[in-house]
Amino acid sequence: MPQPLIELGGDAELPTLHLALANGFVPQTYLPLLRHFTSAYHALCLPPRALWGDEPPPPLTPQRNWSELTDDLLAGIADYGLRDVLAFGHSFGGIATLLAALREPQHFRAIVLLDPTILGRKPTQMMEAAQREGRIDEFPLVQAAQRRRSLFDSVEEAYERFRGRSLFAQWSDEAVRLYAEYGTTAQADGTRTLTWPPEWEAYYFSTLYTPIWEQLPKLKNLPVPMLIINGGESDTYVPDTAAEVRQLLPDITHKTISGHGHLFPQSAPDATAQAIQSWLDEVLS
Repeated sequence: MPQPLIELGGDAELPTLHLALANGFVPQTYLPLLRHFTSAYHALCLPPRALWGDEPPPPLTPQRNWSELTDDLLAGIADYGLRDVLAFGHSFGGIATLLAALREPQHFRAIVLLDPTILGRKPTQMMEAAQREGRIDEFPLVQAAQRRRSLFDSVEEAYERFRGRSLFAQWSDEAVRLYAEYGTTAQADGTRTLTWPPEWEAYYFSTLYTPIWEQLPKLKNLPVPMLIINGGESDTYVPDTAAEVRQLLPDITHKTISGHGHLFPQSAPDATAQAIQSWLDEVLS
């Protein structure tokens, strides 16, 4: 199936804003954030292969990692003729965006990484060893994805299920409803299944990009302005790691959304938009 391009608002004549999303989520859950920008940008998403159709994930090998996301992102940018892109990348979408900018910076106008999946050095080494030794199924995130419930009777049942989960405790009702509506897909019998298949979610957790600490120093020479925002309560890009990255990359702008975790683009869209816009006003003026 050809790579789709998902429209998320804004006039087609406006400059391009591209969203690279987090594993397991759908782009519509970012609408409360993106609405702050669609008067000035045409918001788009080139989604990962999990959202391309019914193709199953490929077999796991130690060589597979998120550079595949970068390959697809750059191919989509070329195929759709996107230029001067303001790129937002959340979670593993942040890593795909970071690697794309290092590889082909000419496509980008500015880059915003939202709690990118940069683990500490020791956890990264543990993940790399597990990938190499074929033990990646032991990791809790992989196991949780493999067990994830994927079938619901209706959008309303999905909404009630998601609304009651601690993962979504800080999300607005609107954001949870967007996830229930777009994060599930209608079946012929009227039931709903997860739009992002759990087997793809598990695959992406299994193929974490472990050479990230080799790539980060290269950002010192990136000819594109970059902002990195971390969630003050994130369990992914944790505060100690964020502090180490700040020290490593002092010329990049770093901000924090206090009181929110890894999913702050959904749980704190207004504060996130304000942090981004104030930075854009400085670097693009």
